[in-house]
Amino acid sequence: MTDATPQPGDRMPSLDPAPEVVARLDALSAAAREAPQDQATMAALWRAALGLERWILIARGSSEEPRPFAATFPPGPLLLVFSTAERAQVGGMAAGLSREDASRLIATPLPAAIEWAASFQAAGIVGVALDHGTTGAWTPLQNLVPMRDWFAANPG
Repeated sequence: MTDATPQPGDRMPSLDPAPEVVARLDALSAAAREAPQDQATMAALWRAALGLERWILIARGSSEEPRPFAATFPPGPLLLVFSTAERAQVGGMAAGLSREDASRLIATPLPAAIEWAASFQAAGIVGVALDHGTTGAWTPLQNLVPMRDWFAANPG
């Protein structure tokens, strides 16, 4: 039997999805930017985003009690959620954080991340931005749970 406990010098598993998953997100995001009123395109993008294994967020606060980073945009404060660790760093720096601050990450598994993110509405957060600094799509927090439920009821 092997010991699954990480050892010094072990390679850390990647937080990132497979390259083809990232490429699909990029293609859907580009299509959504080209046709922002196309509901089918936006639904496909958010279906892919909610279908990721995890969302990566930038950690703020202490190591013992981290909280996700939110940045202020014209709609109001948005949680920044990312598909890859590199995009989190790029997005954090685009939002004004230092490289070091943008490198403190929280990986939150989906689908639990959906309700967790939605809970921040009580703290004044109005939405989530996907891959800020790279793609830039966003949705209101109140859309997350209904989207999750609709996608589950309507596999696509």
